[in-house]
Amino acid sequence: MSIPVRVRFLVCCVALTAALGTLVFASAAGAAKLGDTYLALGDSYAYGYHQALFLEEISSKGFVEPATFDDGYVDDFGALLKLANPNLQVINDGCPGETTEAFIYGSGEPGRCANFPEAFHWPDAFLHHPYSGSQLEDALAILKANPDVSPITLDIGGDDALKACGPPKVCTEEQIAVLYTHIAENVGIILGQLRKAAPNAQIVLLGYNNSYPTVVPDKAVEALNSALGDVAAAVPGTSFADPLPLFNPSVVTGGPETQDIPVTCVLTGMCPEGKFNPVTGDLHPSKLGYAVLAGVVEVSFLTH
Repeated sequence: MSIPVRVRFLVCCVALTAALGTLVFASAAGAAKLGDTYLALGDSYAYGYHQALFLEEISSKGFVEPATFDDGYVDDFGALLKLANPNLQVINDGCPGETTEAFIYGSGEPGRCANFPEAFHWPDAFLHHPYSGSQLEDALAILKANPDVSPITLDIGGDDALKACGPPKVCTEEQIAVLYTHIAENVGIILGQLRKAAPNAQIVLLGYNNSYPTVVPDKAVEALNSALGDVAAAVPGTSFADPLPLFNPSVVTGGPETQDIPVTCVLTGMCPEGKFNPVTGDLHPSKLGYAVLAGVVEVSFLTH
């Protein structure tokens, strides 16, 4: 199967999955733990961030209206959940640039919720659900006030990796191993506190794709996802959702990472003007990419 055909096949599969999900989700979700509130936690993926939209809003308004970022995986997954519970409340605490350290302890900068990238820390006022202090503190307060929260989704750790070893930085294998151990320890703290505060909630921890194929080895992201998956497996009622095989098919085929680029161009913003550009491209998912992430989360939620 040629690369362009693979891309068209993937797009068709995503559309078919969405259609089937609409038909079966309401009944299937009954077997999962669906409460009256869905709490989404994490970084820019949870937020539903698009770089082009952010720049447009800042240029035209001088600020960001969170409601315009409405096609992330949280929005898509939340819409599916509402098929089973139309009265479901969705709370999205996602903060672009959030690292595991900032998630637990706060950014250390009043009015900002993240500590990455260095040039710009995300203002609390731009959040979907504005809060002060750390995201973990806010999550625990939400869980205390809403005893019937389920599911909880979390994506965190990617910004730790980008901050320490993202392009153009290069880390040794030993440095990466230390970094991943630290990320896993922090994610373990986060999941442990969420589980303690919400013993009956179903938690889905989302892994990462590799938006920089041929620049960052897929194996490096695969190792991060493996570490995150091990942490999820150690926390009762928690599942791990791995998007890497869908975004980076070479990890399945065993072929060269150049095979990933056409899919990367469709599912992320890494290909401005239709050409893969790791310098000017946006590593975040496209609208279709976020729909794929929602599908990965949905499968994890329904089958755990």
